[in-house]
Amino acid sequence: MAGIYFHETLDPVRTPGAHTRYLAELGEIVSTTGNAEGSAGAECIAAWVPVFLNGDWPRMVTFWEMPGGWDGFADHFEQRKELFHGPLERWYGERSGGFDRVLVGSPFTPSRAQLLAADQRAAVVLQEIIDLKSGGAEDYLALLAEMKEEIDGTCRFSLLGSYETAFRHGSEVMLLWAFPDMRTLARLQAQPAEFTAFLRWQQQARRHELGHRALIMRPTDWSPLR
Repeated sequence: MAGIYFHETLDPVRTPGAHTRYLAELGEIVSTTGNAEGSAGAECIAAWVPVFLNGDWPRMVTFWEMPGGWDGFADHFEQRKELFHGPLERWYGERSGGFDRVLVGSPFTPSRAQLLAADQRAAVVLQEIIDLKSGGAEDYLALLAEMKEEIDGTCRFSLLGSYETAFRHGSEVMLLWAFPDMRTLARLQAQPAEFTAFLRWQQQARRHELGHRALIMRPTDWSPLR
C-alpha cells in the first residue's frame, strides 16, 4: 500500500522571533504528544528550514506521514467536521499562512518507520517540485525507479523519497534528496560530470519536465529525520 504524506510550507509572521517560537512549540509537541490536534493524526518525519538566498524567506517546511493511508485520511476528516480546526487560532501569533500538499509515495519510497529504523541521515535536503503534463507522474517515477539504485550506489548522496501530488491529475511530482553536507550539494552544481548517474537522470528527466522548482533545506535540531 502506498504511503500518504502531508507536506506543509509555512510562512511565519514578519516579527522578530516568530519563526523561532513556532518551531520551538512545534518541537515540544512532536517530542511529547507526537502531533498537534487537528493535524490529520499524522506523524512527523521532518521539520526543515530553507537556506536563505534560496527562495522566499523566512519560511518553514514540515513533512508528515498519515497512518492508515487513504483510509486513515478519510477517517480523520469524517470524524472532524469543523471548517477550521481548533489549534489554528493559537498559531496565528507565529504564522501568517502556508501551502499544503497531500502526497502519495512511490513504491520505492521508504516509510517513516523504515527511515528511522535505518537511522537515515539528511543534514541537507534538496526538495524538487516538478511540473509534468497531465498523467505524466507515473512514467516519470517509473523512470526514476530504474535509475535510483545506480544514483544511490555511486553518488555521495541518495534519494530520500519520491511522491506524486494527489488531486493534480498526475501533473506534479516531489523529489527529496538527502545530502551529507552542503559541500556535496555545491559540488554537484559546480562539477556535475563527477556524478555521472545523476547527470544521466537529469538528462532523461528534462525530456518530461514542464517546470522545475528546487529548494535547499536544513533540519531543525528536534526533527526526527536530521
